[in-house]
Amino acid sequence: MTLVNLSLVFLILFSGLAFIDGIYLHLWKYKLYKYKETIFEHKLHTIRAVFFPFQLVGLFLLGIEGWLFGLVLFLAMVDLFVQILDMWEEKGARARFGGLSSAEYILHVTLTSLHSSMLLVYLISKPNASNFLGKTQIVYSQSWHSIVASNLLPGAILVALLHLILCHPYFRDQEEKYSYN
Repeated sequence: MTLVNLSLVFLILFSGLAFIDGIYLHLWKYKLYKYKETIFEHKLHTIRAVFFPFQLVGLFLLGIEGWLFGLVLFLAMVDLFVQILDMWEEKGARARFGGLSSAEYILHVTLTSLHSSMLLVYLISKPNASNFLGKTQIVYSQSWHSIVASNLLPGAILVALLHLILCHPYFRDQEEKYSYN
């Protein structure tokens, strides 16, 4: 198995588990978009959800080189920083639910490991990736990773749009919308 294919395995595992975490736990079970204590955490998740399609396109769907590849990596690094902010925020934000469950802690550690491994293995597999000053190329890649990315991309875009929509105050808890405290 090549390193690019290994990063693809990490991407697939990450995407599946992120769907469970992001859709089932964050949006459906806990409704993090609904409460004033958790809306900042939801907004952090929204930033990450918006960045993910760009990472899919820039790392797996297209073969990008030059300064544009540097931009995709910059987004990936900002995403990792937002992930750290999210971990910092979770303790206080989840107090209303009794904190994070052990299962969700394990899921978050697994997701962080898979995401970081995906990025690291991908970068190791691209020996010329650090040449940001070279010529910029965008090539549609015709390989397994582009097939997988093109199948993940519509769902990633829909999840990002759903997160953006749920940021609207209309979706907040009715009691909190009309309280004057």
